[in-house]
Amino acid sequence: MNVAMPYTRVLAAVCGLALVITLQACGFHLRGAVELPPVLEVTYLQANDRYTGIVPALRVELKSAGAEITEDPAQATAVLNIVNQRSQRRVLSVGRSGKASEYELFEEVTFSLQTASGEVLMKPQRVAMTRDLVFDETELLGKVSEAESIQKQMQRSLARQIITRIEAGMRQQ
Repeated sequence: MNVAMPYTRVLAAVCGLALVITLQACGFHLRGAVELPPVLEVTYLQANDRYTGIVPALRVELKSAGAEITEDPAQATAVLNIVNQRSQRRVLSVGRSGKASEYELFEEVTFSLQTASGEVLMKPQRVAMTRDLVFDETELLGKVSEAESIQKQMQRSLARQIITRIEAGMRQQ
């Protein structure tokens, strides 16, 4: 019988327990579902373009949190207005050939919230996010695809931030 086997199990259990304690001590927690305030039960998304930019990501995040998205603002308990949305790509560095070798991807959204009758629940607020992208001309198709993927991730993250801000704002009222 191998005597080292029980010690290995004990060591693994102690290491696992230490990891859990460390993660809790630093404030780490899994990203769970956002608890929607009752005002967002039936939401109308108002934007200049309701099918591009952050609006599809907002639709997905709201639905996954339990909201119903309506196409009729009169039926809504809340109107989430996308006042402005902006996507940019800025050059961060230039390589020896004089072409961009690193970009900064930038997403910004300004939103407000009101009832269907027009009562302002939240004045316009701005959320923004940036990410860096190293660009290699020899991998052009892959880098373009990577930039699009990063942009979609940023939009999903901003949509979640908007819902979290609304949740926090409604708790304070």
